[in-house]
Amino acid sequence: MKLGLLDSSDFTAEASRICRTVLPSGVRILSEEIPGAPSVAIAASVAVGSRDELPGTFGSTHFLEHLLFKGTDRRNAKDISVAFDSVGGSSNAATAKEYTSYYARVMNSALPLALDVILDMFTSAKIGQHDFDVERTVILEELAMGEDDPEDLAHEALASALLPDHELGRPIGGTKETILAVTREQVMEHYRQHYIPQNLVVTAAGGVSHEALVELVQQELAKVGWLDAEANPNERRSQMAFEMPKTIPFTNLDHDFSQANLLLGYQSIKGMDKDRYALGLMSSILGGGMSSRLYQEIREERGLAYSTYSYQQGYADAGYFGLYAGTSPENATLVTQLMRSGLDSIAEHGVSRDEFDLALGSLTGGLALRYESSLARMNRLLSAEIGSGEFLSTEQILQRFQQVDISEIQTVAARIAANSSALVAVGPNLEVLKQLA
Repeated sequence: MKLGLLDSSDFTAEASRICRTVLPSGVRILSEEIPGAPSVAIAASVAVGSRDELPGTFGSTHFLEHLLFKGTDRRNAKDISVAFDSVGGSSNAATAKEYTSYYARVMNSALPLALDVILDMFTSAKIGQHDFDVERTVILEELAMGEDDPEDLAHEALASALLPDHELGRPIGGTKETILAVTREQVMEHYRQHYIPQNLVVTAAGGVSHEALVELVQQELAKVGWLDAEANPNERRSQMAFEMPKTIPFTNLDHDFSQANLLLGYQSIKGMDKDRYALGLMSSILGGGMSSRLYQEIREERGLAYSTYSYQQGYADAGYFGLYAGTSPENATLVTQLMRSGLDSIAEHGVSRDEFDLALGSLTGGLALRYESSLARMNRLLSAEIGSGEFLSTEQILQRFQQVDISEIQTVAARIAANSSALVAVGPNLEVLKQLA
């Protein structure tokens, strides 16, 4: 299903009904009605994330995510919390590099309340100076907590090393320095510029009728004048790949942790690249589970790590591939060599039919289980709308994986292994690893 700028469209998949409506003001509404579902996941999102921040305002997206829960003209922070608690629901928000989302999960009967609160927050945040100052302290504590997590530190450092001086290499939540520097006025300008009808995407999945959802959204938006002017939705982010910057080959964060947390990363493919399904299978074979090559070699056969895995991080116009392991400092050199040789081996020799079939089965079952969740289905709608503009059912996604030829696994591995890489080491006395970068 192509998600274009149509007024309304719908189709049926997986015993559920998928619908999309674009209001005259540019607001997009998407839903997946799941027959018999007792609850619904609902979100108001904007296709603006940390990569869209301007110099001097870094961290404002994450700041704004916190502040929208602090109150509107109709509700204070406690009122917002009480609204969801009173119906046994849950609410939260997520800031990413390419979007920000405010979501809730409630019983079907509480959908009008959830929409009322979330859209009130989205359209009518007050963002007073006192709340701003208080939340700055909260965010600083959140960042300090992350600095105590060596794995988080490694992941942030890897993005910066693979995409230095690029918007995608910046930490989503900002840094202590940027959070202290940003002003309320700058955050308010970010809010006024981006939180507009043309950017609003409402998604819902569960026991929800699309017609009823559209009516509820219109009722709420009419209260704040978001239906008054006509406009087209803002265009989706460009998927034209850019020239990747030169990587920082080695980053050593010397901390007094008991383990060495290692991340070996490669500049990779963008999120919608034609090879993404082959890459998914390759990553599953290399580091996707307990039967993967990394897990069997590093943990089961050698006992060098408790946790090791691989992953792909894809964005509209870029991406990177990472391999992680946590090990003792004295084993860090060997584990790093094993991670690099793991990817190189697939690039040079490919994979066996048994490995291919196992990965295909793992991904097939994993996807089916993943989309049992209404929250996951809601997020799938959001990703399709703000990303490719194409919605794929679980069955269609599985067909894409099944169409991958085994030779494509080696091809995509070779493609990534040939790219620039970066090694990040978090822990004590790891400078020796520089020779492996």
